[in-house]
Parts: sequence; C-alpha cells; structure tokens
Amino acid sequence: LKIPMKKSLITTLLLLSLLSLLSISVFCQEEDVVDPEHLHEIGDHSKCTHDSLDIPEPELLDIDEPYPPVETDERMLATTYNFRIYPYYGFLNSAPSSFRSYFTNRLGPQLVSYFEGALRTKYPVNGRLKVPSSYKKVCGKNTPSALRNGVVADFFLMFDSSYDYKAGNNWVAESYSCYHASGSKRPLVAKSVLNRAMFKNPGSNVLLHEKNIYMMLHEITHTLGFSSSLYKYFLDSSGRRRSGHIKKIGTATVLNVSPLTSRLRKFFGCSTLKGAYMENSGSSATAGSHLERRHYPYEAMTSGLIYQQ
Repeated sequence: LKIPMKKSLITTLLLLSLLSLLSISVFCQEEDVVDPEHLHEIGDHSKCTHDSLDIPEPELLDIDEPYPPVETDERMLATTYNFRIYPYYGFLNSAPSSFRSYFTNRLGPQLVSYFEGALRTKYPVNGRLKVPSSYKKVCGKNTPSALRNGVVADFFLMFDSSYDYKAGNNWVAESYSCYHASGSKRPLVAKSVLNRAMFKNPGSNVLLHEKNIYMMLHEITHTLGFSSSLYKYFLDSSGRRRSGHIKKIGTATVLNVSPLTSRLRKFFGCSTLKGAYMENSGSSATAGSHLERRHYPYEAMTSGLIYQQ
C-alpha cells in the first residue's frame, strides 16, 4: 500500500473486528495555511458533531448477498471475500481543478487501497450493487448513473465538497452512510463531504497530506460502523446479531467483541480487561463513538487528537 503512514495497531484490530453498518461523523481541522510552522495548531478546537447533524436515517436496500449464512456449512461460515470499494468523484467536478485533481488522483486512491487491503467481507454483493431506477436521489444528491446502472463492488463511496467559512465554524468533513443491506445490515452506500475552507490541497507539503490521510481514515471508519448508535447491530462470526457485548462501566461504554478483546488484553498485558473503552467525555457526538483518549493517546479513532500533535 502506498500510504505514507504507520498502520495503527488498534485501528487495524478494530477494522478486523468491527465490520458492521453505517455512521455519520464530522472531524475538524483548523483552516489550512500550508505553513509547517503552524501545522501543530491544527485541531486545537476540533469537535465531532455527527449525532447533532440533521442526517436522515439510512434506508434498507434489498441486494443479493449470501445472508443469512447456511449454519450447517462450516466452510461457508469461514469464507471471506475481498472488500470492493467503488469511489465516486463526480460530485467534485464543481471544486477547483487543483483540489479535484489532488483528491481523485492522489488521496482518494490511497484511501481506497488501504481499506480494500485491510478489510474482507463475509457477505459480498452478488452481481452488481445498484439502486432501483426510481431512486432519483441518494444521500441528498442526484443518483449517479454508475449507481443506477450498477457497479461490481460491495461499497459505493461518494465524495463531495463545499466551501463553508464562517467565524467559529471549523468542520472539515461530514461522512455518513445512506443505505445498508436489508439482510446483513452492513453499509452499501455512503457519502463524505469535504469543507474546502478547511480541507486543503497540500501541494508538496507531505505532513499536511499525511494529516489529510489520518482525517479521512477516521471519517471512513465511522461510515463502516464505528458509532455508538450502531454497536447493537454488530454480528458474530456466525452471522448472528451480538448480544451482551455493549457494557457500561461507570460512565464509559465498553465494547467486548472477539477477537478484539483478547488482542487488547495481550497488547496491554491485562488478562482482566473488559474490552475496548470508548470516550466518556465531550458531547453526545464524541462520547461513545471514539476510543478513550487516555488509553489510546495517538489512535486514529480518538476524537480530535490527530491534528493536535
């Protein structure tokens, strides 16, 4: 994978363990002045507000997928398939050419390459992923012809942008899933909107490009199910909906899912660890939907820290 970054251990574990549905999220970054002396300031006032956005509930989409699995066939239960992502950049045509070129030719392909390499699915789309011809809009946008005609993919990810610069308004990206499978409930169609007032083309500044990668990895991971409202839909290795895996310990939400919990116990050297502790501070958009920063200080799925250090 041609990504100028180290793989974060816990994010890799989470990506392997938390294969579920959808989510929405906003990650924030200071307005980009491409100046290395100011890069450390990015994110000093960052916040995530995905629970407070006026985002419609995702809709169910009937697709041909091998779900529910045949419980008597152990080979089928153990089979996984490449996770195929179809990135759609058509909505970026209204953006400046330099921004569009950076995202479609440099950043976007690296993001797709990372997630396709890190994830596998038990419930791939058989045939083509498509929406009915009667769907004039998806995710609030005119339905792309590619999605109407169908694509050979398991996940259709649309990228869009706007320019929103106001005092005190420091959001960078808004990402959420619009449709998920009626059977497995996993995400099928999602959208990320980038705020060009904050999210900039880094040019030759490799540090800013790396920060852009971290931010988008964070956003896309949210769309894949890393959200407090979606933990209840997580499936076990047999395709059954999990139960008892969401715990409350004090004010913290703790996820106890395999193999995540056993790997965390080994990583921290603590055989009694209850699971992965979620953030218990901040707004409803932050608490529960990000990793506890005291446990994972430099993790990609903590809230806001990526741009502070």
